Amino acid sequence: MITTILQETIVPRTKYLKKIERFLGKPIIKVLSGMRRVGKSSLLKSTIQNLVTSGQYRSEDIFYLNKESYDWDHIRTYHDLMELFTLFEQKIMHEKILVAIDEIQDIEEWERFIRSIFSDKQSSIDIIITGSNSTLLSGELATFLTGRYVEFEIFPLDFEEYALFRNENISDTLFLEYLRYGWLPGIIKMWRDEESVYEYLHGIYSTILLKDIVRHFGLRNVAFFEDLYRYLFSNIGSIFSAKSISDYLQSQRIKLSPETILTYLEYGQKAYLIHLAKAENPATKKYFEIYNKYYISDIGLRNSLIGWNPWRDIGKVLENFVYLELIRAGYSVRIGRLKNGKEVDFVAEKWGIIKYFQVTYKLAEETTIEREYSALESLNDHWEKYVISMDEMSFGVRNGIKHLRILDMKSVL
Repeated sequence: MITTILQETIVPRTKYLKKIERFLGKPIIKVLSGMRRVGKSSLLKSTIQNLVTSGQYRSEDIFYLNKESYDWDHIRTYHDLMELFTLFEQKIMHEKILVAIDEIQDIEEWERFIRSIFSDKQSSIDIIITGSNSTLLSGELATFLTGRYVEFEIFPLDFEEYALFRNENISDTLFLEYLRYGWLPGIIKMWRDEESVYEYLHGIYSTILLKDIVRHFGLRNVAFFEDLYRYLFSNIGSIFSAKSISDYLQSQRIKLSPETILTYLEYGQKAYLIHLAKAENPATKKYFEIYNKYYISDIGLRNSLIGWNPWRDIGKVLENFVYLELIRAGYSVRIGRLKNGKEVDFVAEKWGIIKYFQVTYKLAEETTIEREYSALESLNDHWEKYVISMDEMSFGVRNGIKHLRILDMKSVL
């Protein structure tokens, strides 16, 4: 199995590799988390390749298991896993070993295996695991791992990675394709075959909903759950109120409380499918309960479900893109609600530094310019403020607010 990995050609995601490798050789469990098909498996394989190529590990000293492979379908419980590991230990000649297990959440009570080998071999073992469900680190497990793990949330491809995987230069045309088909590495092999791409994406979406959420959490009202997420995907970036949906359902003689709706949305967050951006007043830091918004991890999943119409969707999709760029860069992101009723799309904070962002498709009309700039102009503080759009030229600076073309956004993160 390791030999097969070493023969594969894997396009590395260098930024993640560097982060992971900083913790190799240290007595801490490395956890790669994130939505299905974002590239965790390839990243794990890239890490193994680097370690063997650099001479840090021999291939025979690596215990690697991909639970999604049929080869390991018989490994169902931690007992099965321990038996396999015991056989592996009998063959190795060195104390230093690497344990790498992909999609470990599919093994019942796997945490007992990790606890055992980590306790016994802490000074001579590297452990890297991946999982597609954030309950991987919840409850008793989080208590057990406190201070003993570091988590790397893996996101879909950013635009620079997408261009690299496509082996093409960055351009507005390629960026529009990126917004149309989404950001998962698997679509690269399909080379713009829209029917195949959307069929592939819809299959991933169904797996996340039915396996990672419905089956995992034992949901019964599957039809409503699917309708809820279709509604959410249609309205990414819009103010979301669980109460308004609950009231509408009651008018249709469907009884479902706001609490249940919010619980269903939390399940989507646990599967890394969606992200919640809470609303706050930037001046008072007071959070609001009803102005929250949701964004999706991969826009291609949305487009495969409800279709892609650039005239209808471009503003929402650009806002979703900017949100993901910010959290990828390590920012904590909120929605800014001002006393005057105006809204700042994103209040981004990292290391105590705040940056404000407004997002729009084009600054083609005076009304659009006024709307986007006026909200930022009403903020009375010294933090950097930006308006981001897809205009071909930069509009410079107005009242201290900088305009950026969306493809230049990384320069200020």
